[in-house]
Parts: sequence; C-alpha cells; structure tokens
Amino acid sequence: MNKPLLPKVILHEHVEGSITPFMAKKLADKNHITFPSSLCYQSGEYDANEYKNGRYRYDETDFVQFIQTYDTVSNFVKTPEDYYLITYDFLYRNAKQGLIYCELFLSPYHICATEEQGEIIWDEERFHQTLHQMDAAITDVQKEFNITVRYHVIGVRHLGAKTVHDTLLFIEKNPHPFITGFNIAGNEKAGHFDDFHASHQLAKKLNLKKSYHAGEIESAASIIQALKHGADRIGHGIRAIEDQELINELVRRNITLEVALTSNRILVNELHGDIHHHPVRQLYDQGVRITLNTDDAGIFGTDIEKEYCLAQSIFHFTRLELLDITLCGIDAAFVEDLQKARLTDYVLSCFTTDDQQSLQTAINENNYHPAIIERFIHYQHLLLKRMKK
Repeated sequence: MNKPLLPKVILHEHVEGSITPFMAKKLADKNHITFPSSLCYQSGEYDANEYKNGRYRYDETDFVQFIQTYDTVSNFVKTPEDYYLITYDFLYRNAKQGLIYCELFLSPYHICATEEQGEIIWDEERFHQTLHQMDAAITDVQKEFNITVRYHVIGVRHLGAKTVHDTLLFIEKNPHPFITGFNIAGNEKAGHFDDFHASHQLAKKLNLKKSYHAGEIESAASIIQALKHGADRIGHGIRAIEDQELINELVRRNITLEVALTSNRILVNELHGDIHHHPVRQLYDQGVRITLNTDDAGIFGTDIEKEYCLAQSIFHFTRLELLDITLCGIDAAFVEDLQKARLTDYVLSCFTTDDQQSLQTAINENNYHPAIIERFIHYQHLLLKRMKK
C-alpha cells in the first residue's frame, strides 16, 4: 500500500526564477520576442523524465552563464499578466506534488522600477497590477488545491544600500496583506550587512520578518552578520558547517536554514558540482532546523518533489525526518499564527500509524540530537491532543 502524499513546504523561491523553458517559450511568443535557439536543449538532447518542463542550456560550472540565462529568461516577462502565468504555473505544478505552503520572493525593482538620469522611478500602478495578477493566480490554484502563499520583498544588494532602502520605502507606501517578509538577496559579495542598517531598521518598523541570503557563496561569517542584523531565517546558510559555534547558535535560537539542494550543487563552488558533498545531512544531524527549497525552480530544472526525493535517495532522510523538515518549515513560516496552526494540524493529520510508530521508536531509542528529540516529543504531544478531540 502506498503511503499518502508527503505534505511539503517551500520558503525560498524567486518568482522570475520559476520560469521553465516551456513557459519561457510561451512568454516569448506572447510578447513577440525572439527565442534564442541556444537557450534550451532540444527534444531528445536531455532526459525528459528528469526535466519534465524542458532544460536550459548553460554550463553548470559557470556562474556567469547561469546569470546570463536568468537575465534572458526574466526579460521575457513584460506585463502584469505574465506574472499571472508564471505564478499559476509554478504553484499548480508543485501543489500537485503536495506543496501546502509557499513563500515567493518578488523584487519591486525588477517589477516596476526604471532609471532616468540616475534616478529610480517607481511605477505604483504597475506594481499593484502585478500583485493583483499574482493574487489571482493563487486564488485560481486554490480552487483545486489547499495551498497558502505569502510574499517576500527582495532588496537587491548589488544595486546598493540606497536602492535596497528605497525598495522598502516603496513598500511602506504600497503595502499588501501577503507581503510578510523582507529579504536581502543578490550577489553576496556585494556589500556587507552593516551597510544596510537603515533597511534593517525600516523592515522592523514595517513588521516584516527577515530572511537574508547568506552562507551560500560567502563564508559562515556572512551568516553571523545576518543574524546580528535580525535575520529570522537564513537563505541557504550551508556554509554554517564551517563553524561549530555558529551551528550551536543556530540550534539554540531555532534558526531555520532554507536549503536548496539542486541550486547549491550548481552554484556553490565548494561542492564541486557533486551533490554528495552537500552538508545537509550533517547540519540536520547536529540539530539545525532545515527546509528544502527550489530557489529558482525553472532555471535549475527542479520542483519540490525532486528536492524531497534527493534528500531521501542521496542523503537517506526517512519519511519521519521529511515530515519534521516540513513541520520546521511551517514553524518558521512568515504567516499568521492561525494559519500556522492550521497548516501544522494538516501535516499531523498526514501521520500514518507507521509514522507514529516511527516517532515513538525514535523517541525511545534517543539516537537523534536533543533538539530533534525535543521536536519529536512535541509532535507526539500534538498528535495525542488531536486524538482526544
């Protein structure tokens, strides 16, 4: 008998990065843009079972080629209606695979800003139209799937501290109920988190939770700096493995890392293109809270089912551990407490009798890190409460 579909969470996906080759071609045709023949592999040149929505052609060891591909694909997006198409496509595909909660990263700078004589002009109407289209896509996916979605505003760090701060000032004037997070993203080597002091403070004033990209390209020191400036979660953060004191702090403070296995394999030089070098198992075994994410699902040719399967097949995460990862994601989600409680209850309802037995065995044998055992005991308590209702 097959076990029920595992509920899944994504806390880290850039909306423009979600565009698959098939969707890119659709957008190019719609907007009358030439689609470069070299952008994607042709049918028969790649494994269609692994890359169900086409495969972009770029050297996975060349970061510059990746950025060029990303920029080319992003430029196919020209209208607010295009954001409906890409949002619906990404959420629908992943909801079919068990995705119940997702946080999408969006960049107001890329959506609605233009530069004239060195000054940034923000198009408020275009921003509202774009979010209206994204909201509509979410609503349409929810007609078939029980999925909850929230947005993060991206401050693009390599555009400079002023532009990042201006992005937040724009959001202060143009709030949206689904915007619950603020993220400093972009080139990790561009600027220090200390440079963005005004943005850290404004995000706090606006009650936006912070998830900062750190410890992907840069060292563990970047994670320490992100935490210093109030990061509630860390985007990627896998370089924490370099610093045992930092690992201990992450565990002590219940900081969650937004791990993206496929993305990290391609972009993190230290992994040398080999996913087996990824420290996800070591981080988890030391009690660090992790989630599994797609990052730029379309560009990397992945989806949430693929990420969970990689964790299972390569790093031998058990179903119980994957349920733990999903629950850690919900606990770290930038969503209202009522929604968080509802999502948690749904995941608990997916625990089979075998899952509950595995949970009891894990607690009894006590072979996990104390932080994991503490979570397991908490789940058991919640499951008992559910049974008594």
